[in-house]
Amino acid sequence: MHRKRAPTRALPKAPQKVKAPQKAKRTGPAPSAASPSAAAPPSDGRRRELVLAACQLIAQSGLEELRTRDIAAKVGINISTLHYYFETKEDLIGAVVDHMTELFRTLRAPLAADATPLEELRHAFVTQAYRRRVVPWLELVVQEMMLRARRDEKVRQRLELMLLGWNGYVEAVIARGVREGDFARDLDPKIAAAIVTSYSMGSNLQQGVRPSTFPQEAAYERLVSLLRPARFASRTQD
Repeated sequence: MHRKRAPTRALPKAPQKVKAPQKAKRTGPAPSAASPSAAAPPSDGRRRELVLAACQLIAQSGLEELRTRDIAAKVGINISTLHYYFETKEDLIGAVVDHMTELFRTLRAPLAADATPLEELRHAFVTQAYRRRVVPWLELVVQEMMLRARRDEKVRQRLELMLLGWNGYVEAVIARGVREGDFARDLDPKIAAAIVTSYSMGSNLQQGVRPSTFPQEAAYERLVSLLRPARFASRTQD
């Protein structure tokens, strides 16, 4: 007579290990306050090297000739490593624009804290020459990006912010000068700022083509005199 076997109890299953969620892959270092598309230079050393190399190559050969392989070679890395930091060439160009914009905003010749509006406006001319000495490639890169912005919406948006900031700064200086009597009372600060910044961009182009014959300082002084009250403008003409 066969005994009935007692039903076997299933052994409790060992608890399965919960897999930690996989981190999303990234194409570059973790972003920080000074990168990735924030104003340059990027805080990461390699990103900074790549941005500066791109700036120098743009100044040397123009934006249309810019190749990522040439940038990688200049820094001494392979193209795969470059794409670890900047997934596309457009990303790298965006970082160049941000770097250029930050230099344009912060790199200025020394100015006394108690400068008058007139002195501050004249200082803008001094700053142009100062930037040209300290960062020789900056003007060329700005001009290349201005052309690119005509057909590249992302670059245009970045440069528009730069120009709005620049015009806003000059407008504030002129408005203060109108209140303090440095500039004519009937001057429209917004229009005057547009004229001054447009002159600055145009003079940079002329200075680049004919540096020895363009009367940049005299032309700027004449422009400033036109903003002055009539009693001062007439003295300048004499």
